[in-house]
Amino acid sequence: MGIPDKHKQEISLLHGFIALFLILVVSGFTSYALNLSWGWLRQALALVHLFAGYVIGAIFFFYSYKHFKRTVGFRRTGSIILGVILFLAICYLALTGVLISFTGVLKKQAWLLDSHIVCAILTLFLLVVHLIWHYITFPRNRRSSVPSGFITLSNKIIKPILVVVGVACAITITLLTGNYLIQNNYPNNTVDDYLYAYGDGPFLPSLTMTESGTFVQRRYIAESAQCIECHKGIGEQWMASTHRHAADDPTYVRNVNLLTESKGIAPTRYCEGCHAPVALLTGQLTPGGSHGGKLGTVANKEGISCMSCHGVSHLTSSEGVASFHFSPRESYLFANVDVWPLNFLHQQALKLVPQRHAKDLLSPLLQESQFCSSCHIQFMDKSMNNWGWVKMQDEFLAWSNSKFNSPKELRFSHPQNKQCQDCHMPMIKADDIAADGAGQVRSHYFVGANVMLAKHFGNETLFEMTKEFLQQDKIQLSIEPPEDEQAKQSALYLKAELRNQHKYPVAMYRGEHKKIKVLLTNQGVGHSFPGGTIDLNEAWIDFKVYDGQQRLVTSSGQLQTDGSLGADTVVYKEIAIDRHGKEVWRHDLFNMVGRSYVNVIPAGSTDVVEFDLIVPDWATSPLTISATLKFRKLNQKYLDWVNLKQSVDTNPIIDIARDSVSVKVLKAPASQ
Repeated sequence: MGIPDKHKQEISLLHGFIALFLILVVSGFTSYALNLSWGWLRQALALVHLFAGYVIGAIFFFYSYKHFKRTVGFRRTGSIILGVILFLAICYLALTGVLISFTGVLKKQAWLLDSHIVCAILTLFLLVVHLIWHYITFPRNRRSSVPSGFITLSNKIIKPILVVVGVACAITITLLTGNYLIQNNYPNNTVDDYLYAYGDGPFLPSLTMTESGTFVQRRYIAESAQCIECHKGIGEQWMASTHRHAADDPTYVRNVNLLTESKGIAPTRYCEGCHAPVALLTGQLTPGGSHGGKLGTVANKEGISCMSCHGVSHLTSSEGVASFHFSPRESYLFANVDVWPLNFLHQQALKLVPQRHAKDLLSPLLQESQFCSSCHIQFMDKSMNNWGWVKMQDEFLAWSNSKFNSPKELRFSHPQNKQCQDCHMPMIKADDIAADGAGQVRSHYFVGANVMLAKHFGNETLFEMTKEFLQQDKIQLSIEPPEDEQAKQSALYLKAELRNQHKYPVAMYRGEHKKIKVLLTNQGVGHSFPGGTIDLNEAWIDFKVYDGQQRLVTSSGQLQTDGSLGADTVVYKEIAIDRHGKEVWRHDLFNMVGRSYVNVIPAGSTDVVEFDLIVPDWATSPLTISATLKFRKLNQKYLDWVNLKQSVDTNPIIDIARDSVSVKVLKAPASQ
C-alpha cells in the first residue's frame, strides 16, 4: 500500500526537510570534525550552512504544523512527548542560528555558539530516538503500510538530496572561484618606474619591510571603512584620533610639502612610514605619485589606517623610523567588494568565522610598548641630512628607564608596571562588536597631548578628554615657602606636635631679596615631559607675585603681544640646530645635526627652578606667590608659518598644574 494522497504534501515537505537537514549537518560539523583551517573553504561552508538553515527553518515550521495537525489525536504519549521536545530543541536551534547570523560569533557571547552546537547534537539524538520510538510503538495492524511507505519515502528523498548537494557544491565552487577572480584582479596603486633613491629597499629610508619585499595592494593596508562597518564604536574613536589625522594634520601637511619642495617626493618615505603608511606601502612615494599630505588621496584620508597597526606581524629592528614588518592578511570572501550581495556575503563570512580575523589582527605585540617604539623612536642619518647619524625623539627609551617599566631594583618600581597602551589606550565603554563582557574596548582615541588637533577638527569630546588627560596630576608642581632668615635657633624644649610640623610660618620684609623655589615632579608620565615633537611643543612656568592689594610685584612666563614667550621664561622644549648653528624651527629635521638647548623632566625626576623676588617698599601684606605649568602644542613661530589662525580655539593653552602660597610682609627688622 502506498502513502495516502492526503499525506503527500507533508511527505514532500519531509523530503526537503531531510535533504536540507543533511546539508546542515555536513556543513555545520565538517569544519569542526576535520579541523579545517579558517580559510575560504571554511567560510564557504559557513555561508552554505546559513543559507540551508534559513530555508529549512521555513520548511520545518510549515511541516510541523501539518505533522502536529495529523498526529494530535494519536494516543502515543511517549512519541508525542519526544516530538514536542524535538520541536522545542529545533526552535532553539533556529533561534540561536538567527541571532548568530545577526550578531556574529562574539567572544562576549560565547555561550550562544556553544549552546547552538550542543543543541544541534541533542537534536540529532532526539530525532533518531523519535523515529525509533515511532516505529516501535506504531500499531501492528497498520504496519503493513510502513515498508512500502518507507521505500517510497526513501526513493523520493534520494533525488532531493542529490539536488541539494549539487546546489551546495555549485554555490561553494562559485563563491571560491568568484572570490579568486575578484581578489586577483584588484587594481594595483604602484606607480610605474618606481625610483629606488636610497638603495635596493623600496621603502628606504623608512625601515619598513613587507612579506614579499615589495609593495602591497591598497586593499591590504587601506579600506578602513570596511572595518568600521562592524567596529562602529572603535571606528568612531579612530575617526577623531590623532592617528587618523596623522596625514591631514595641517602642521604635517605644511612640513611634508616643505620636504618635497626641498628634496623631492622620494625622501617623504622617511615620514610616511609613520604618518601615511598607505602611501608608502602602495608605492606612491616616487615621481608621479602622491604623498599623504595631498588632499583627497586615500593616504591623506586614512592617515594611520586600521591595518597600519593591525597588519604588523613583528618589528624589523629597535631603531624606530617605521621599523615594522607588514604582512598582508588572508582576506575573507569578497573583501573590498562594494557590490551587493557580495559585500553582504563578506560580512556574513566575517561574522560566522571570526577566528581567523582575531588571530591575524590581534597580535600579542599590539599590547606591548615595544610595538609603539616602531614610530616613537626617531633618528636621521647621512642619507637624509648629508651630515651624519643624529638621534632624535625616543619615547621608548625614556619609558624603559622609568619606574613604569620592570626595574632592576624593586624598591624603585611602580606598584603597577604599565605599558604605553595602559595610559594612551585605556579600557573605555563602547558600543562595539569587540567589546568585552563589561562592554569595554581599548580606547582608539590614542589620547596624548595634541589639544591643537582636536580643536582644529572640531572634536570637543576628544579635546575635553585630552585636557583631562593632561590635568591628571601626572606633573606635580609645588612652591617651597621662602625661609625666614631672621628666625633663630633655640635650646628650649619644643612639644612634639610643634616639632612634627613640616611648614613653619614665614614672613618677608620690604626691600628683601629672595629666591623662590618651584618644584616640578614628573610623577605620572611614563616618559620624559614634554614628549614627542619637543621642538614644536611648549611647556612653561607662568610665575606671578601679587601684593595684598592685587598689584603685580613680579612675573615671568607671560605671553607677548605677538603670542610668543618672553626671554626670561622657563621653557621645557628643544631647540634643534643645523650645520651652521642656526635654529631648525620649521621642523625640517633633514637639516638637523644637533641641539643647542634641551630641557625636559625625565620620568620620576624633579626639576627645581628658582625665581628672583625683591619685595618692593610699596608692597602690602600678604604676598601671593603663584606658579602654573602651562602647555600648548605649537610655539607661535611655527604656528604663524603653518598659517593657522592664532586663537585659543586653534592652539589652546592648557594649565597642567599650579600652586600658590601666601607670605606676610613686614617692615624691615631692627638692625642687630
